[in-house]
Amino acid sequence: MSERKTNIGQEENLGQNFTFFSLFRFVAPSIFTFVFIAAYQMVDGIFIERFVGDMAISATNLFYPLLGLFVATGIMLGTGGNAMIVKLVGEGDRKKAGKVFSEVILFTLILGAIITVICLVFADPIMRLCGATQGNIEYLRPYYTVMCSFSIAIVMQSLLGILIIGEGKTVVAAVVIMVGGTLNCVLDYVFMRYLKMGIRGAAIATVIGYCSTIVYAIYYYVIAKKSSYKLEVTSIHMREIGRICFNGSSDMASNLAGGVTALFMNHLAFRCYGETGVSALSVWSYVQFLILAIFMGYASAVEPVFSYHYGSGNTDLRKKVYRLSMIWSVVLGIVCLVLLYLFRSQVIGIFFEKDTEFFQIAERGLLISLPACLFVGINIFASGMFTAFSNGGVSFALSMIRTLIVLTACLYGLTALFGGTGLWLAWPAAEVISLVITVIVLWHYRPRYQY
Repeated sequence: MSERKTNIGQEENLGQNFTFFSLFRFVAPSIFTFVFIAAYQMVDGIFIERFVGDMAISATNLFYPLLGLFVATGIMLGTGGNAMIVKLVGEGDRKKAGKVFSEVILFTLILGAIITVICLVFADPIMRLCGATQGNIEYLRPYYTVMCSFSIAIVMQSLLGILIIGEGKTVVAAVVIMVGGTLNCVLDYVFMRYLKMGIRGAAIATVIGYCSTIVYAIYYYVIAKKSSYKLEVTSIHMREIGRICFNGSSDMASNLAGGVTALFMNHLAFRCYGETGVSALSVWSYVQFLILAIFMGYASAVEPVFSYHYGSGNTDLRKKVYRLSMIWSVVLGIVCLVLLYLFRSQVIGIFFEKDTEFFQIAERGLLISLPACLFVGINIFASGMFTAFSNGGVSFALSMIRTLIVLTACLYGLTALFGGTGLWLAWPAAEVISLVITVIVLWHYRPRYQY
């Protein structure tokens, strides 16, 4: 009976006749969660700058491509595995679901161990590939060593977070992430301020924060055994793992794209500004991540609404939510642009002293790239909407075109033409070009999905 009430409540929630403000109230918790994640990612940078130095802050940005790889691997296995597990549970085959779950966990542990060995054995070449120079490799090395030594924890955190959401524990997943983020913040301060552990302390605090999800998963699946399936004795079947990886490949690709473009930007920032530019780029990246988090949080929350109305065939409400979402994408973009323009000095001042070259480069980069706020919301929303319509091909294409193909072309093309200015122009230029493509795609598919 309680399950039936839960389902009815969920339907009433998704199927409500949204107004302009009620839609925002509906998506606000998701936006808050994504912004919280983005904010605590900035904590390492803030404490590193305060307790280690301006040059050291580049370490977190230089490591971002590898972090993107670790997270993307977990997302790929989690998304693909979750789809198969939930399908089996729906069919009533909980024994098989448990075997697939166990197989994914086992494969992830083995893959994580392989990644760890490769990253540690070939540490210097990989760090150089990420953009490390003689001047900042001394800061990157301790951060790199700790993070790569515990790459299994990072991959497992991404995997288990998705599997827990697949259990219907969306609020729990958000709370666990917030607990991990808070723990990271506190430990950053303790390790660097009082224990004088430097940048190594930042890495250890980050890894411990990631482990919060793993600890909860152990409690949920092993101790309390609350899942509808359980760990089973199994072996790895590569054909099945291949299907799982293929199912989750689009999610992995879009996450990897961010890591790849970060790698390109690190190299270009060093070419244009030297090591100072790489540190300034780190702060710019934090702010960009914060902006993206707002719109990703919105899209993540509104996707189930479109899925519900697409399944129910309610065209009128689907059109209304589409129209309101377009308006909110623009409104939120304007708010981001205005607030960051007005408080840019305060935001950058968290990391750098005002009269330093670091501050000047970061402020100039932020000012030039701010117009991207006006366009990125619509691009992210459109990609998410096609995911809601189960059209993963279009969603994948829009995401990859925006985050990898167009952005990479703009980065190298505009930097070649305008030097350092082109580096900062690339993001707004890519979003404008992507918006044109998005509008064409939205117009083309409008008759099919009637939004």
